[in-house]
Amino acid sequence: MKIALVEPRPPFNTYYFFKKLPLLGGLFLGAILKEVGHEVRVFKEDFGPVLREKNGWLHPYLAAADAVGITAITHTANRAYRIADAVRAASPRTRIIMGGAHPSALPDEALQHADQVVTGEGESVVRDVFEGRRRERIVPGPRVDIDTVPMVDLSLLQGVRARRGKPDLPIAPMMASRGCPYDCVFCSVTKMFGRRYRVRNSDLVLEEVLRRHGEGFRWGFFYDDNFAASPEKTKIFLEKLIRADIDFSWNSQFSVHVARDRELLRLLKRAGCARLFIGVESFNPAALRDYGKSQTVEVVRSSIETIISEGLAVHSMFILGADSDDEDAIDTTIRFSRESGSRTAQFSILFPIPGTELYTRMVEQKRILVDTWDYFDGSHAVLRPRLISPYRLQQKLIHAYKYFYGARPLHWLVSRVGFLLWKAGNRGYLRFLRGFSKNSL
Repeated sequence: MKIALVEPRPPFNTYYFFKKLPLLGGLFLGAILKEVGHEVRVFKEDFGPVLREKNGWLHPYLAAADAVGITAITHTANRAYRIADAVRAASPRTRIIMGGAHPSALPDEALQHADQVVTGEGESVVRDVFEGRRRERIVPGPRVDIDTVPMVDLSLLQGVRARRGKPDLPIAPMMASRGCPYDCVFCSVTKMFGRRYRVRNSDLVLEEVLRRHGEGFRWGFFYDDNFAASPEKTKIFLEKLIRADIDFSWNSQFSVHVARDRELLRLLKRAGCARLFIGVESFNPAALRDYGKSQTVEVVRSSIETIISEGLAVHSMFILGADSDDEDAIDTTIRFSRESGSRTAQFSILFPIPGTELYTRMVEQKRILVDTWDYFDGSHAVLRPRLISPYRLQQKLIHAYKYFYGARPLHWLVSRVGFLLWKAGNRGYLRFLRGFSKNSL
């Protein structure tokens, strides 16, 4: 079969200047389908469009494909649906299969544009679905044994030039675990991958690192949502990576609780981990409770101090707009972002992802302001907060980036230019937000 797997591009948002890496879902599925002889290409639209709506152009490979699989998260859902509709119009015989976090949460919506939807993890059902043995409109994908999932095949990725024998990506995408033992109210990870934390065999993870190193990569990013949730298993892998003695640096996401174990931090440092992406979320104690976080502000502060003292850099991630966040509380969080000593920071506005506890609650309370998924990206205020107006919350997000990145000339310039572009593309949305006061609706 001729199969296209597509990751739609998102609308312009505040993450535009961050390095663009492909989602792993399509690459995992593509590797499985390629292994059994299918012709597979994986398209990430950040590297080249598959659809130009102005003139109706559709990538010829999609128009000729026997099946097109499209992965969508919430703020790419509308683009995914437009691509699916364009494929249907150009080639009615082509089967369209959708998956990913958004279709998994709202399969009936996705079925308005697709022949089938795979919910959850697709690796164990992908062959049966694409080869036609599973014909149900909604196909549930069970949790998989991640040791059976093949290594991603980066050669499938289209629109990325080969340079010195490897795809011209800045960082190698990798995975060592799935799931998260925590269950924050805003997070879709546990809904998609479960709370049972699954760790990939350390030898398989090391094999992947060595392959990427052999392809010429010197930097990697583990997509794990909580890389060290099983510290003892993590240490086994780190010790093997240290013994491999290769020139390879990497980053991943961690809970603040990683700082409880200084031995683990030292092993991370020796194994080439350069920066820990930490889900701080807030420096407002009440907001942490709102989010269902298992940490206090005292733990947050001391954990970042401990991590930095061990020679590791921190990228702190914050969410603004909890029910207990007023302007003063948000300002305290913003000030802490710089005071913490974090090397870099990322700010988001709280938004409800379908399938999460937060989404269910916000629908019941009728607090969602917009009905288009394009704005559900963390850079737009889409909820009615309790203690601040949506427009002021939007302003606080912009202020947060300018404040944190204002101390260094290059970062200052990028943040200013970025938000000039963002404001230019969101004039109508900002006017819309001005219409809501703190207590409106």
